[in-house]
Amino acid sequence: MTAPQNPITRAIWDGTLPIKLSLDTTEAAALGAKTIIEPYFIEAPRCSYFPLLTSQLRKYFGDMMLNFIGDDAEIWYDVDGTPLKWHYPIGLLYDLHTGYRPDSNSPPPLPWSVTVHFKDFPADKLIRAQAIDATQDFFMSMIKEADFLRNGSTKKVMNLSKNDQTQLWDGLWSKNYDRFWSVNYRLVMNDGQMPRHIPLRIYLPDNCPVLQEPVSPLDDNGNPLTLGDVLHQILPELFPSSLPSENSFAAPVIHGVIPQLDMPIVRASQNLCYPDNFLHIVVLLGI
Repeated sequence: MTAPQNPITRAIWDGTLPIKLSLDTTEAAALGAKTIIEPYFIEAPRCSYFPLLTSQLRKYFGDMMLNFIGDDAEIWYDVDGTPLKWHYPIGLLYDLHTGYRPDSNSPPPLPWSVTVHFKDFPADKLIRAQAIDATQDFFMSMIKEADFLRNGSTKKVMNLSKNDQTQLWDGLWSKNYDRFWSVNYRLVMNDGQMPRHIPLRIYLPDNCPVLQEPVSPLDDNGNPLTLGDVLHQILPELFPSSLPSENSFAAPVIHGVIPQLDMPIVRASQNLCYPDNFLHIVVLLGI
């Protein structure tokens, strides 16, 4: 089945990040490296997850005759000493950890330098199970949570056939837009019904807790709320107005761009969500 053609969701799906994956130098010696191990370069989908890259990394470093310790669940990644949450999409992690504002004059930090670890898993900072099966389970739980927020139940997801539910993950894993969106379109568009709440998460700097509040798509008078309205409601100190011209200190970033604040929040959710169907918004400070 072919997915309905939406140039916005298609562009988001096709978005990639060049990443330089370097093996931790102290671990390289422990794994038996006799020479300098060259980094692994990859053009990774922004909508994918690091555990889906692990098999490629094991093969790359395995071809160098390294003596691996542990299995895929033990492999983890960090940026500048900060472990990366494997259950976050890659694009979200980049926007969150680089702090790059698209409206600044500085070039983006590319390729993104990420360090790969094969031991000493930081169980106090990361969820332990990060194999592909665990990633699939977590991804589907997010799909169901988004459905619950939209409708007050998970019936739309649970009423999908087993084949359709499997197709969501297979489409993401195989990077097949039509396979994924031919099913997900029905969930995101909600059969033309106005959602009860918008599946939305907001990420702030300095390791602040993730914000997830019930966000109505309409105001008390039944008028559509915009993205700016929602940010003003949740973070009035950072967004003193719902108008973009009056917000210069903080900027929302979604998929590496600053979206228009006058966009209706329902439209933003339907077009700018990640494959887990959440609208993930990174708030960056400063010009």
